[in-house]
Amino acid sequence: MHSLILLFQENQQVGGSWWRDNWLISIIFKGGVEIMGPLFIFSIIVLAVLLERLYKYYTIPNEAKSNKILEDINENIKKFADIDKVVEYIKTNKTIFSYIFIRVIQRYKFLVGEKRPILDMRNELLDTSDISARDYLEEFLPVINTISSIATMLGLLGTILGMISSFDEIAKGGKGDPAVVAGGISIALLTTAGGLVVAIPAVLAYSFLKRRLEKIINQIAPFSNHFVNFLLKDLARLSTYKEMLLTAYRDGKLNKDEQLFLKEKRLELNISEEEFEKLAKEVLDETGHKVNLDKVGE
Repeated sequence: MHSLILLFQENQQVGGSWWRDNWLISIIFKGGVEIMGPLFIFSIIVLAVLLERLYKYYTIPNEAKSNKILEDINENIKKFADIDKVVEYIKTNKTIFSYIFIRVIQRYKFLVGEKRPILDMRNELLDTSDISARDYLEEFLPVINTISSIATMLGLLGTILGMISSFDEIAKGGKGDPAVVAGGISIALLTTAGGLVVAIPAVLAYSFLKRRLEKIINQIAPFSNHFVNFLLKDLARLSTYKEMLLTAYRDGKLNKDEQLFLKEKRLELNISEEEFEKLAKEVLDETGHKVNLDKVGE
């Protein structure tokens, strides 16, 4: 560290005016690039994350646009019987809703295979929606939180190392030049100041972004709830039952428990005779097994 400071001072004496005129570089070299360098990099990272998150947050669709997006998705749910086609359509909409809804649908398909009750599915899908929204909005925020802690400790480390160096001067011969000692302490304290200069804005940025995040979560929650309800009510009513039939008839045999379960779900989902026959045909085409809920083992 001392060699870099001496090099900096020598450059000033020779006439390195651009170093002398640049106060930021001057402070970095005085405090020691070993500590001040990383702090400077941390400050750039915090600023970059702050700007990226602000752009992300302020491009979230407002209420009117959110309603329009949800209406378009609902129309496509009605239009397409195949849930995978709905996913493909949602992927074309590059917003927070596409991120959330795709994960909700992925979770929905998994829950259908587990034969979960509709109410349990709804609760899990709402949880998935909330978790997905937070994952989308909290991206990179832990970086700011971590830097706010590390910057302070790194600054203190620089100060401690500087103080050790200063007291080492005193230990030499039992005394030290007061000017040298004071200068060393002054330089050492620069790292503490540098750490705080980075940490304080980082804490403020993190706090601001977290408050903004919670506000957005509350803003989009009704749209996510509506999507889950619509998914289970319309698309899921037939798709859910079809997935249940496919799961039961995948091996070509139907046991008694599966028979009772499928009959109960047909009543619960209000599957008409016409709809049941259509689904039975689709299952026959995909599995080669005929659907017959009146016989066990077929």
